Amino acid sequence: MTKQETKGDAEIGRAWPALAFLLAFYLPAVSCQIIPDGADFASLTGEYNDSILDINGDGFFEYLNINVGVSIIYPGEYSLHGFLYDRDDREVVWSADHKNLTYGNHTMQLAFDGKTIGRKLLHGPYRLGNLSFTWGSATMGLIPIARIDDAYRTRPYLAQDFAGPANTDKNLSGSGKGELLLTLSIKTTVPVSSGRYMYDMVGLNMPPLSTPVVVKGTKNGYELSMPGIFMPNKPNNFSVMASPVKDINVGLMKLQGNLERTWISSQFPADNSGMARADTDLISPKGSYHVKIFGEALENVSEVDLRMSVVKKLVIDGPFNLVINTTGFPFGSYSVSAKALNGSFNFDEIEFNDQNRLIATN
Repeated sequence: MTKQETKGDAEIGRAWPALAFLLAFYLPAVSCQIIPDGADFASLTGEYNDSILDINGDGFFEYLNINVGVSIIYPGEYSLHGFLYDRDDREVVWSADHKNLTYGNHTMQLAFDGKTIGRKLLHGPYRLGNLSFTWGSATMGLIPIARIDDAYRTRPYLAQDFAGPANTDKNLSGSGKGELLLTLSIKTTVPVSSGRYMYDMVGLNMPPLSTPVVVKGTKNGYELSMPGIFMPNKPNNFSVMASPVKDINVGLMKLQGNLERTWISSQFPADNSGMARADTDLISPKGSYHVKIFGEALENVSEVDLRMSVVKKLVIDGPFNLVINTTGFPFGSYSVSAKALNGSFNFDEIEFNDQNRLIATN
């Protein structure tokens, strides 16, 4: 590839998104336990059923859905977290649901990612365990209602019947001296099923690099250093947008050693145009993530557009080589808008695929 130098803006297709949220809480596995205060708000009815979902009609299942019955006394925001285990009690995948519910009986849905089931090659019947039902949100606080370790058993599904595509590492290299402001963007389309949309990014590494990275925590966030690159803790803006929808929710499970931390956002309603947005300025490295985006679509909508973006500053000093770990990346359109705040830069190699190119303007 011919070297191209720019002091202005550059667009690099198919680059890496630094995705994840920091806010999380630890949920250990426990046996069945009912919390008296929470029981005054709502309860699990004990009604469960499971189904599979083949969204694109290719014969492989994108999701294994388990419907969970709940009875609401006090209207408000409710969250449901659960884990799927195989017949030998090995953990397969995590899921969550979050809804604003009115008084009465309702159904919440745990949609377990088929890519993860297919990749792990662990067969059913699966056990729904470590099921946690709570009232509230990350902003209001959470009141536990019920936790059940052995809630339900599915039908005997085979792991190879679920979709599990794999991605490969990608390279970006160059040289320069100065500061770059990067806006990393992802666009993808999500089918709507029974009025709901959902998208899972599983096994996402932070940072998403095979390049060695040194992480330093500060009171204002995390700083990252790698050969030729320093990434300060600010700016650190991450946004998820969906349209046309009624609302958006973002759930997260972080694996760090033997700990599993799960968190779910408040529910963000859409504006008058049908666009819902969730924002944070906290991105946490050091871990593998399962990011779950879901919500209710507008009536008579068959597809939802998802857009994700991250804004970061890079301080470049000499040659650099980034090996991008694409595990967990969604399928779609990737781009990076790189604005040189000062200095000058050469992009020596961009090795994403045959369709990607560097467009440089002075």
